[in-house]
Amino acid sequence: MNSDYRYEIKFVLDNSRLSDAMQWLYNETTANKIYDNRSVNSIYFDDVNFSSVRDNLAGLPQRNKFRLRWYGEKKYTLPAFEVKTKNGRLGGKATYPIQSMEKNFVKLNIDEITSKCMRELERKNIIFNEHLVPTLQVNYEREYYEAHDGIRITIDQDIQFSDAQLHTMLDENNSFPYPFKVMEIKFKPSMKNPVAKLMQSLHITPKRHSKYLVGLSMLGYAVYI
Repeated sequence: MNSDYRYEIKFVLDNSRLSDAMQWLYNETTANKIYDNRSVNSIYFDDVNFSSVRDNLAGLPQRNKFRLRWYGEKKYTLPAFEVKTKNGRLGGKATYPIQSMEKNFVKLNIDEITSKCMRELERKNIIFNEHLVPTLQVNYEREYYEAHDGIRITIDQDIQFSDAQLHTMLDENNSFPYPFKVMEIKFKPSMKNPVAKLMQSLHITPKRHSKYLVGLSMLGYAVYI
């Protein structure tokens, strides 16, 4: 299932900048919290040549990123396989729920989870040209806000990266903490001018940012500044 393309503007925040961003959010926008905070969990996939990494670093205008995502820390949602697409500065996402995954799938090792996921995608005739292997696990806490006309603002904290190539269990204590928070503003192309006006009162410079590349860089698989 494909979603509409939208802009995603990202900000990397330390504690001081986070305080500034929250003041802007509450004082300058109409945003309200739309969900309780929840844990976001992902296993990212790539081919053996790290093509997703190379395409991102090269700045290719059209590129893909692959991940298995689920929500929750003690009670988990069933996972869904997502293909994030980039078309210039616009981003989109196709989501494929993995219905056959058992409820206690987090007790499986990463290879078992990958095998079950890929088998279901094949049964649905969802085939990728790449031979995908798990590379990185990412976990964080997300806050959700929504302003007028569907402008979404999320804030990610307590970001943790784990090596999905060396460590096979999801609950292995091998994660590396990321010292910053990430705020994203997501909006439809039709809202480009209103968002630009709204951001004039936010005195923080946006930054190109990929959790996937940051995580692989922290683990020594990529160089990302």
